[in-house]
Amino acid sequence: MYLNVVNDDGSLNRYHISKEDFFDGTLYGQVGYIGTQAKESNALNILKAYFSNAKAILVDNTNKVILDRLKTLNISELREKKRDETIFDQENFSLMYFTSGSTGHPVAALKTKKNIESEVSVLIDLLEKYKIKKVIVTVPFIHLYGTLFGLMFPLIKGIDIVLKEHFLPHELLNMIDDNSMVVTTPLYIKALNKLSEKKDLSHSIFISSTGPLDSENIIAFNQQYRSDIIQIFGSTETGGIAYKINDDTLWKPFEYVDISTNENNELKVNSPFVSPVLYEDRLKQTYSEIQTFDYIEQEPSGFKLIGRSSKIFKLAGKRYSTIQVENILEKVDGINKALVFVELENDSLRGEYLDITLETKKAFSAKEIKKILQCNLSNLKFSIKLTIVEKIPINQIGKKLRIK
Repeated sequence: MYLNVVNDDGSLNRYHISKEDFFDGTLYGQVGYIGTQAKESNALNILKAYFSNAKAILVDNTNKVILDRLKTLNISELREKKRDETIFDQENFSLMYFTSGSTGHPVAALKTKKNIESEVSVLIDLLEKYKIKKVIVTVPFIHLYGTLFGLMFPLIKGIDIVLKEHFLPHELLNMIDDNSMVVTTPLYIKALNKLSEKKDLSHSIFISSTGPLDSENIIAFNQQYRSDIIQIFGSTETGGIAYKINDDTLWKPFEYVDISTNENNELKVNSPFVSPVLYEDRLKQTYSEIQTFDYIEQEPSGFKLIGRSSKIFKLAGKRYSTIQVENILEKVDGINKALVFVELENDSLRGEYLDITLETKKAFSAKEIKKILQCNLSNLKFSIKLTIVEKIPINQIGKKLRIK
């Protein structure tokens, strides 16, 4: 198999991928981090660490909190070959990922080769009917989703990888041919929908994760390109949990993933993909089970995902998701992006308010926004705090970031 890197000038960097090409005995058992670089460098460094049985910590090196934490643990870049004892030396893992920390402090999930390869085995069975011959990757590799689908799936299947540091939508469209699998995000799906051209991609498949994709955009994509979208639901700690095809209502758990709920209807996951060890302020054994903060409604053939408990608020006893609020606001003319959080309001009997940030050039008032939401959700009274900004930042995989 080959890793094909397309440059902006149209030239191609091509690498033959095999253990013989990438094994480095000096890295065996070594603990170190791989920071964010170009996708090309990240892919090559991760493959070298994987083949060499190193213990690689994958981090976004713009996240100062994580880098400072690694320094206190005597962990440097993997290539520096530092031999000082670390807290992770005795742990069995191959790749470690940090969560974004959007619901608290970043947590590190230690993944073994068995975690990764067992999940890829399930993905191979799921995707077998598509006869994939090429994997096109728009996402970074330092996150679990990018590693699994964009690197390890094609590696184990022996399928060529195609990537570019920054794809424009029309460039991506031109690279897709029969039996391609595109590993991407909702942002790219929405961007492709805005292109005026049509193309029959019925013999290719799109994988989307990192955020919700609304039915309206899915249906428009299906009609414009005649291609299916498989949405993936999971987390850094749990690995993949479930999938759904196009605008299916129910999520279907992956093979070997057992789901249940606690007394609050929050999802509990038991699977071989769960990180055996997590690290925040100490190492913690999971015993292959994670209690999430995701509200679900179970049905015989799957489950509905309602939202995260940290992103759920109640009106008259009914739960609403902040993602639902964001979708409503982003359909309003003049609003490019919306970011919504639930905050505690100690001086109010209602106890909560919606902290809403809008990317817009229009001068919306809190009263106007509240009226829009009351028309779409509930006519009940609720409090909001409104902030207008020129730009809501996003991270490498398209997640909107809170402005502090």
